[in-house]
Amino acid sequence: MSVLVSLLIVCGTLAFGAVYPWGYLPLFVVAASIGLAGLVRQRGIPCEARTISAGLLLVALAIGGQLVPVPRTTLDFLSPHAAALLSRYSLTFALSTALHPLSINPAATGLALLGLATLGLYLIGLPSFLSRRDLRALPRHLMLFAVPLALVGIFGREHNNGLVFGFWRSEEGTNGNGFGPFVDRNHFAGWMLMTTCLAIGVLCARSEVALKAVKPGVRNRIVWLSTSEANRLILIAVSIIVMAIALVWTMSRSGIVSFTCAVGCFVWLMARRGHIGLARRAIVVSALGALLLASLSWRGVDRLLQWFADTSDLVGRVAAWHDGWQVVQDFPITGTGLNTYPDAMLFYQKHVLEFWMTHAHNDYLQLLAEGGLLVAIPAAIVVVLLASSIRRSLNAARDDSYDYWVRAGAAVGLVAIGIQETVEFSLHMPANALLFATLAAIAISPAQKSDDSPPRVVDRNHRPSGVSAHRAREERSPQ
Repeated sequence: MSVLVSLLIVCGTLAFGAVYPWGYLPLFVVAASIGLAGLVRQRGIPCEARTISAGLLLVALAIGGQLVPVPRTTLDFLSPHAAALLSRYSLTFALSTALHPLSINPAATGLALLGLATLGLYLIGLPSFLSRRDLRALPRHLMLFAVPLALVGIFGREHNNGLVFGFWRSEEGTNGNGFGPFVDRNHFAGWMLMTTCLAIGVLCARSEVALKAVKPGVRNRIVWLSTSEANRLILIAVSIIVMAIALVWTMSRSGIVSFTCAVGCFVWLMARRGHIGLARRAIVVSALGALLLASLSWRGVDRLLQWFADTSDLVGRVAAWHDGWQVVQDFPITGTGLNTYPDAMLFYQKHVLEFWMTHAHNDYLQLLAEGGLLVAIPAAIVVVLLASSIRRSLNAARDDSYDYWVRAGAAVGLVAIGIQETVEFSLHMPANALLFATLAAIAISPAQKSDDSPPRVVDRNHRPSGVSAHRAREERSPQ
């Protein structure tokens, strides 16, 4: 299963983030098929995902409620400004008295519901396929893809003026903003942010296991550096540095800040681990700090400071948020309909007029504008339920270093992308949303009994009785 999931993520990412119908429709179909197969294999919804399933069902019902045609009187009562907006947006609405959904663009909202349903099924069903072997293989497969992707992105950024894959630009033009397979470098940063956090979780897992096995003394540590396990650790660390450098190379301020917060989360988690000594924890924490400094210094500290000192983008975002907040004030209960922010901005965009603001550059504000309290409240419930489920999964896997840190890496990746979404919309890319659902499935997957336990030693002096004694005599008899 790890191979299939990895291939799905790779194909979705290389298909320009699966932003076009030929990209996201097959992705949704395969994701839903994996989820349904997992539910069939589990013979129903697993216990650890039932509360999340209920929350996702509430969100789906709320979005479905935006698609239900209602009389004009009901529409005016639930959404007083909808009729005025629709009269300017749709000639059919202006000339007809027929029923109309709460969404100002039902087709766009239906597409959003399709994405939620398929990725929701994927999130619920995937954990049943994630064995201990898959939890080891899946991060490794993603790193094998992420490292060359990072190198291609860096090369394209420096030598091809940010063109996608070095030669392609969208209809709107990239304006030098492309990175790797993504038209927007911030979306690449979001993808690499989640993958890098998962890889750091693997690094922490292997480091914790290795530090437990290494005997005290300088000589023993030097000898350990020549072992295959040490070579694996070095290879993983180098891979993470390459991925982190690519993230920083995007010059995505939201990505860099989120990555810094993610490293802080790993340091906090490592400091709380009581399974290894203080000195050994300090080694891992120092390594994480060195990793962060290496990735930042490679791009140039002076250049980064100069880039962060330029606040023009932030000023533009704040101005755009005023327009988004106006939509929230006019549609507080039902919203304009999920995935209809571009339509609303045809009439509400007042501040940033250089280009069409098809996204709020703040997913939480956009959720309120499009979904109102009708969708935002169930969505907040899902976030709380997901966090609770992840906490239970981490506590259950606390005694197993690898299982704990892989889940912790996935959880930190979710937190990091959540931080980036305060000023971006990376999760609107279907490939990023698929990766997000994959990390969530890893984080909530049930802890499994370690299969690395030593073999059972049979005491041949013990004399079994009955059938067991008969079998034992047969086994000892010469052939």
